[in-house]
Amino acid sequence: MAVHQTITISDKKRKVVFGILGLTLLLAGSVFSADWMNYFNKTTSLYPAIAKPCITLLAFVLVLIAGAHKLERRDWKLLVAAFCCMLPTDILMSLVVVSPTLSVGGWVFMVGGGLSILAHVFLIIRVGRGLHYLKKFQLKDLWLPLVIYGIAAVIVVLLWPDLVRVGHGVIAPIYTAFFCTTMWFSWETVRRKLYPVRNAWFAALAATCWFAAEILGEIYNLGMGNLSNITFGLVWIFYGSNVVFWALSGYRWHADKKTH
Repeated sequence: MAVHQTITISDKKRKVVFGILGLTLLLAGSVFSADWMNYFNKTTSLYPAIAKPCITLLAFVLVLIAGAHKLERRDWKLLVAAFCCMLPTDILMSLVVVSPTLSVGGWVFMVGGGLSILAHVFLIIRVGRGLHYLKKFQLKDLWLPLVIYGIAAVIVVLLWPDLVRVGHGVIAPIYTAFFCTTMWFSWETVRRKLYPVRNAWFAALAATCWFAAEILGEIYNLGMGNLSNITFGLVWIFYGSNVVFWALSGYRWHADKKTH
């Protein structure tokens, strides 16, 4: 893959990035506090639903301001495309949570799910890095996808009766395949050194956090009583980390001479 002329992140841009990260952490802390206050006090504050998409928006800002400090032009465009899907998805999913007229499984939820799948498509293309390594894929390399898809398959089987109950018998396995693939390809960037080290780890951590967020989110969607209420308070700990890690993975942190 061709490397476009970009430069290592400057001290000035690094300060801007860290400033936005600090603001994001403050916002995230307030969101998580409000979520748990709603849980323990049995209140229905709308603040978390409004603020959560703002975390994604701040991460998107980090991507948009990368400028000459982005890792690669094509890589950056795919990351922007993914965030163009992720931000409206998060807004729609927040509406589903707070509006009694918008049920899980309704058209708003399905549109959000479709946009989320599209985001995964862009990210899979991005971290796949051309998938040239698949030509040399060996049996000893199978453990990574087997672990990722295997864990997800076991969870889907355990939750299957409830998935069917809420009408997710079709979309859940399909969507699971996408976020598992994103996680697999992201960890391949670490294993095969397809990105500079820091970028590879940011991408892998992002995909892993999204994996965890989706599992917890589905348990919430299933309406399993107190268990679902608890997982609801955990989802954005992982999903918020996910969007931030994706944003950070798009910067050229060090002057690596070789990317694949």
